[in-house]
Amino acid sequence: MSFIEPTLLWGALAVIIPIAIHFWHQKQGKPLPWAATQWLTEKQQQQSRGLRLDDILLLIIRCLLLILLAILLAQPILNWFNQPPAIQKVHLVEPNPAVSNNFRFELSEALKKDERVIWSNEDMEPITDKLSLPKKTTRFNSLRLQSAINQIDPKNTELHLYISTNPALADIPAITTPTRFYLHSVVDSISQPRVYVVGKANRNLFINRAGKLVSNPALDQTLKFASTPAHSGPIRVLLSYRNGKENETVKAALAALTDVYGLDFTIDEKRTPSQFYDVLLTDKLPVMFSPRTLYIISGNVQQSTLPNVIFTDDVLTPQTSERVSTGQLPEWLGEQLVNFYGLDSNRPTLSQRDLRALFIPSIKPTTEQQAGIQNALLLLFIVLLVLERWLALTKNA
Repeated sequence: MSFIEPTLLWGALAVIIPIAIHFWHQKQGKPLPWAATQWLTEKQQQQSRGLRLDDILLLIIRCLLLILLAILLAQPILNWFNQPPAIQKVHLVEPNPAVSNNFRFELSEALKKDERVIWSNEDMEPITDKLSLPKKTTRFNSLRLQSAINQIDPKNTELHLYISTNPALADIPAITTPTRFYLHSVVDSISQPRVYVVGKANRNLFINRAGKLVSNPALDQTLKFASTPAHSGPIRVLLSYRNGKENETVKAALAALTDVYGLDFTIDEKRTPSQFYDVLLTDKLPVMFSPRTLYIISGNVQQSTLPNVIFTDDVLTPQTSERVSTGQLPEWLGEQLVNFYGLDSNRPTLSQRDLRALFIPSIKPTTEQQAGIQNALLLLFIVLLVLERWLALTKNA
């Protein structure tokens, strides 16, 4: 038998309470009225010493109730009669040349043993013996990794994860993994070229050495940049709000980004047929999502595992959103664009300690594993509770 919350078993120590109350209650003198005390003959009687265990059955039942309650809260799983399942090894690899080259021997050995070796991208592509990177690559981050892990059966899988110390993994507080989990990490010492965007009047938008977003006519010559920009020219934006005030508010925020950073926005308020849009701001849930478009959906409390889909429960007007009323909307929209184009990808790498702290093994038992033992213990608890109340009322204890 195993437990989901084994720490709650410490609650069984509460059995000390009814035992202490039982002995304390017996020490208390109980005066009884007696009219004929004058006719009693005085005798020398030896005083009884020691502790007397009166109502021992009631005491045992009360102790069992507390122990059963602690076991029920710990959520036991009965697996005595289950045969141990066959464990399948799965090797999940970040699509990164530094990772595949560093663990080439381990991955080749896994392929020879016919173990499942896959890339941690959206398609979960199997890896061949050549370890060539997938043709379709997208930006690797914590949400995409969590989505890939969620597609793996956590019960009968031994997961081996191969990743780099990518700072984008720290974008969420924790990444849940199966219980059988092994982390293989490598520090990517190759200096990745910085990403930049070309905006209005050929101004370059990038993160400088101090970690600040700047817009300059020329790139910083002391830094290494990608050979081509992540985006160049106008950013096609579609505003599709049912509320006209929300439409005007977002237009004003985009105009502020143009004034400060020189971003060149081409804004449509009605969809043009066959027109591709880089950014879609709306309060309606789109039917389909394109990985090349940034979606910012307001007035919606959903959560998305897609890095290019942003939900906010705010209705973006000064009357309904604190973000708008305090003037923070342009900055917030700018952060979403920075993340979407990957301008923030040059953050310091994670330490091995910080990386391991991100992964939390988690197991979700099936209902069948819990139902039988939970129901039996609950029934026993109710029977003992009824018996305890009957004994307590009968004996006035």
